[in-house]
Amino acid sequence: MRSARLPARGQSLGGGGGIFPSVMASLLLALPLAACNSSAPPPVAAVAAAPEPPAPGVVGGGVGRELDEKDKAVAIAAQQEAVSSGSVKSWKGGHGAYGFITPGPETAGAGCRDYTHKIFINGRPQEGKGQACKSGDGWRVTS
Repeated sequence: MRSARLPARGQSLGGGGGIFPSVMASLLLALPLAACNSSAPPPVAAVAAAPEPPAPGVVGGGVGRELDEKDKAVAIAAQQEAVSSGSVKSWKGGHGAYGFITPGPETAGAGCRDYTHKIFINGRPQEGKGQACKSGDGWRVTS
């Protein structure tokens, strides 16, 4: 079996003269390497970002430490709704825990409001204070 031999630089394919065959030979040599030397990353399909879940605020700290995961989720959702609406919001978990959130007024110019979250676990009250501020699409608990 005979192996194909590419012409040396400056020589043409097929023995004839001219620049076109030399250019073609150079292109044929460069093609297999073109994909290896690509510095551009492959295209990435645009994926819509999922909305960020509400921050746990005081529920993520000492006040919510005794809540199970389902009750924490209910408390966090109520906390987010209260700071977003500016209205008192109550919640009740599936295991006897309950609570209410009292948001304060929006501070002038700062776009933030303080809130108090009172949680009752096994009849014992616990209270935490936090803050929420306006973000691009609504209110976000910051502490």
